[in-house]
Amino acid sequence: MLLDLTGFKITQTSAKDGNREIGVRAHDAGHTELLAFLFLTPENKSQTAATCLQEDLKQIRKDNGKFAEQLNPLRTDNSETATIVLTYPSNNQVLYKYAGVADQCLVIQVYADKGSKLDLAQASALLERQHYNPRYAPTTGDVLRYQQVRGHVLMASGKPSTNTPTPRMLVTWYGTGGIPLPSGSEWKLTLLTAYNKAARPAAEFKNDTTNVIISFIISENLSGNPTAEGCRKDIIDGILKGNGPLISNQTEGEMSDGHGGKFATSSHFTQLDGTAHNHDVFAFAGNAKVCAEAHVSTVSGKPDEDTRLADALTLFKPDLSYHPDSSDYFTLASTFFKQSPMMGAPFFDAALKTMPADLTDQDLVTRRRIATDDIVIALGTNGRLKQARAYAEHAIKSDPDYPLNYYNLACADAEEGNAKDAKLHLQQAFDRKANTIPGEKLPDPTKDGSILKLKNDKDFWAFVQTLK
Repeated sequence: MLLDLTGFKITQTSAKDGNREIGVRAHDAGHTELLAFLFLTPENKSQTAATCLQEDLKQIRKDNGKFAEQLNPLRTDNSETATIVLTYPSNNQVLYKYAGVADQCLVIQVYADKGSKLDLAQASALLERQHYNPRYAPTTGDVLRYQQVRGHVLMASGKPSTNTPTPRMLVTWYGTGGIPLPSGSEWKLTLLTAYNKAARPAAEFKNDTTNVIISFIISENLSGNPTAEGCRKDIIDGILKGNGPLISNQTEGEMSDGHGGKFATSSHFTQLDGTAHNHDVFAFAGNAKVCAEAHVSTVSGKPDEDTRLADALTLFKPDLSYHPDSSDYFTLASTFFKQSPMMGAPFFDAALKTMPADLTDQDLVTRRRIATDDIVIALGTNGRLKQARAYAEHAIKSDPDYPLNYYNLACADAEEGNAKDAKLHLQQAFDRKANTIPGEKLPDPTKDGSILKLKNDKDFWAFVQTLK
């Protein structure tokens, strides 16, 4: 969502748990208010501007009582945008503009302050300046700004987004380096995710006593400068470019890393609602391969804010030479997979690659089975059947008794229309059904979307129905 808010002042930003919605409220010097929301609709993965409008309108009708509806009031709608104006009995009007694609919807509404009248032509011109680009790739600044918005919401609500166990280290799946994460009860995990195709793992914590939020991010150093200063410039430049009008008192410096070296630092104030500001302080470590970052923040103007922020920064103890082990990868992968299978897949792959080839520890055997199964699921659901098959076939060589490896091959066979091999691999899976992980059961093939693709093959389907 690319907003042109020239002449407007942002008065509020918001975000919902689960990374499903972000919103902006802005007001001009006169009497016009603008609200914009970009949100996901997992229940509908084929949205258009028209469907987004109709679905939102159902909720508006439910919530807001009586009004007159006029679709396409200024005759500007096209395949990419849809508009509607609602006129209430008080004669107040609200103009809405919608866009949508896949499972995303954008809605922007414009209305006048109470006691004022909306100029539809002026409001329409304002909406014409706003653009929705579903192919836009978020920048580092975008990601950090979103994290800041979520941090403000979490601070206000005190509600964590997940009950995820805290990992020991934040690591990438493709190189060395790690950031130890807080383990004390005073720091509550509020966000654990990975951005940029899982290349930028991030963890956010909140201290309810001090009202400080701290975020950690580790990623490849793409700045071209193998230093902490290079990492700082890359990140902070993105923030300033994307949010310059909201940022003031930006300063840079350094602080001891506790081992005779220095972290590069940056601090600024970010405007919130009205006259309120957030106090943001960053610390960076970096080398030619990796950047490690800590970001602490709290609402400015409260007692001892500098001390509280400085105390939180003492948690930042990156080890850029750290070599992650399979447990590091597996813990992160298990969390990321629940958010998006492809987010977890590269971490599961790294876990597999760092496990000994000859496993005697049953816990590691179980982890290897889960990692392989989840990678195959992630690849299969993304249509990458050749790669999914390769993982399953490789697993069979080292773990020939685990039934899910064969079941996954059967699913790949069915997706490719190969009933003969699907039958063979299903039989091999059910012959080994006693060897599932404790508490695990083989899926019911009669309800599996992949296997169902061969339902019209009468002989194959008769065989499937005999499997118990």
